[in-house]
Amino acid sequence: MVWTGVRGIADLATGTKITADTVFDIGSVAKQFTATAILLLVDAGRLALSDPLAQYVPDLPDWAATVTVAELMHQTSGIPDYIGLLEEQGYQSTDRTTQAQALQALAAAPELGFRPGAHFEYSNSNYLLLGEIVRRVSGHPLPEFLSTEVFQPLGLAMAVDPVGKIPDKAVSYDKGDTGSQFRVLDSPWEQIGDGAIQTTPSQLVRWADNYRTGTVGGPKLLEEQLAGAVETEPGGGDRYGAGIFARADGTLEHSGSWAGFVTEFRVSSDRRTSVAISCNTEKQDPETMADALGRLWM
Repeated sequence: MVWTGVRGIADLATGTKITADTVFDIGSVAKQFTATAILLLVDAGRLALSDPLAQYVPDLPDWAATVTVAELMHQTSGIPDYIGLLEEQGYQSTDRTTQAQALQALAAAPELGFRPGAHFEYSNSNYLLLGEIVRRVSGHPLPEFLSTEVFQPLGLAMAVDPVGKIPDKAVSYDKGDTGSQFRVLDSPWEQIGDGAIQTTPSQLVRWADNYRTGTVGGPKLLEEQLAGAVETEPGGGDRYGAGIFARADGTLEHSGSWAGFVTEFRVSSDRRTSVAISCNTEKQDPETMADALGRLWM
């Protein structure tokens, strides 16, 4: 760790300041961990990326037989986003929704948005389903699997826990465009796989070193994380690999945003430098700060 900077308030009600140990929900930055779990199971011979989704989650419509694990991982499945499906049912981010409800919403989806593998289209459903595959193949819930196979071996202080009371966790806030007061955002959505990891930016930087060392997964995992990565736009240089964007300049990147929390995570093209920034209000822009730090260090 070369530099850690903190600023701001973790809890307006108590005046608690943000510190280097303040915990944030990193949102979709968590997807790379779910993908890592899948690749570890592939390397263990427990499943194949070419396997159909229906083999592991049979309680879905017929379209599940046409979608492969690889297409889930690379966001090319055509499966609609469960968040939008639940919102169509009237649920808001402040309403409690469960993993089972998300799966039920997908089970009610009559068709895919496009032919699997045709093109990239980001959908949180892909990683929620990958999390289900980890549970059903390994026999352990995704939080337990990641703790045993990834977090503990790397000494990472991380937890997959969307609604638990996490020590030192910041309170997230929203603020209207008209200068209104900050209001607490506390979402009781319980889905995992596509997000829900609670940690600090410093721990993300420690995780980033695994893209260089392969301490978890070895050299084979490092290759598999970008093998088969797909273009995010036709003719563009950016690709999406195993839960991580591979930018045209060789850097790895993913952002996360959920219920007021925002995170930006980047790893340099030589895999020796990384930047992680988290905020507890969406009114801040960690991408702009990451751009500035990247120009200095990456």
